[in-house]
Amino acid sequence: MNNKITILTFSLRHGGAEKVCLTLCNEFVKRNYDVELWIADNSESPLTKKLDEKVTVFPLNKKHVRNCVTPLARLLVARKPERLLVFHIELAILAIVLKKLLFLRTSITVRSINTLSQAFTYPKNIWEKYFAKQTIRRLLLYSDKIIAQSTGMKHDLMRTFNIPSDKIVTIHNPAFLFSSNGEGLKYELQESKNEFLFVGRLNPQKGLQNLIKAFKLAHDKNPDIRLLLVGDGSEREELEALVKKLNLADDVIFEGFRTDIKFYYKRAKATLLTSNFEGFPNVLVESISAGTPVISFNCPSGPDDIIEDGINGLLVPHLDVESFSEAILSVANDQNKFDTQEVIKTAKKFSIDSIISQYEHELF
Repeated sequence: MNNKITILTFSLRHGGAEKVCLTLCNEFVKRNYDVELWIADNSESPLTKKLDEKVTVFPLNKKHVRNCVTPLARLLVARKPERLLVFHIELAILAIVLKKLLFLRTSITVRSINTLSQAFTYPKNIWEKYFAKQTIRRLLLYSDKIIAQSTGMKHDLMRTFNIPSDKIVTIHNPAFLFSSNGEGLKYELQESKNEFLFVGRLNPQKGLQNLIKAFKLAHDKNPDIRLLLVGDGSEREELEALVKKLNLADDVIFEGFRTDIKFYYKRAKATLLTSNFEGFPNVLVESISAGTPVISFNCPSGPDDIIEDGINGLLVPHLDVESFSEAILSVANDQNKFDTQEVIKTAKKFSIDSIISQYEHELF
């Protein structure tokens, strides 16, 4: 068996899955594996600049999965990879179909990046609205292995897509933080003991209207608290309007997308997550790695794999806005205190070395 691994992904733009893809590529190179990265959209981004130069990149030069059929088929025939790790569910389905049509022996491992039963709750196109779930349900069974990032994701795959349990391996995402000294910070720095943080896309999946409503309830009782939203997305204007309507414009700050976020974690009293669903929320692991506790809805899936209630954060019943506001207040008012070093200790099981070794064991 050779030491070559081929990784297929859509892009290396900002996002949790993209960071994990980048990390795997670079760490496998450090372990002397021959790494090829097949990437649909190779547009330059902050992450592409961090890719190890020893990784051999094969760009498909396509902006949509539907246009990747021919270039991906050509690569499969020309390169004949022994093992293919896929970071994008639609690309994985395409690879599985091409493997069958081209009579290839490539072993395909699919890294599921979300709770798939929920992933198309907010469809972007006709494919996602009418065909995605059924197609995935029929074809995902033909993968050789599926990597779920959380226990909830594994159960979702078994329950909703009838995937046998012995085909699914749970491997959490690694804890990684790109260093930052706060340069480029938009928000005017002030000494703050009660600054709370959200990091992520401003889109419907993240449940940010619930976050702002919960913050409003807490702010009414403690007007000294502030909330920073680091990220951008389709809901930004709507959320800014809600903040203005609730008279929170001075205390809810939209920072926009940032590449260096460790500084934000270090400043925050807690990192907040009110998602409707997740796969494995990297932001929670990043936060506890920086020593900052987290407050999260117990959404499907992932937070209950990360949060040790009362030790590194607080786990709140899903969609319970009032309880979430009470959790914010309990941290702001020091009713719940967290030891920074104890919080950091809980992130050790997500160390890069540990996670890469698990991937190594499953792939080779």
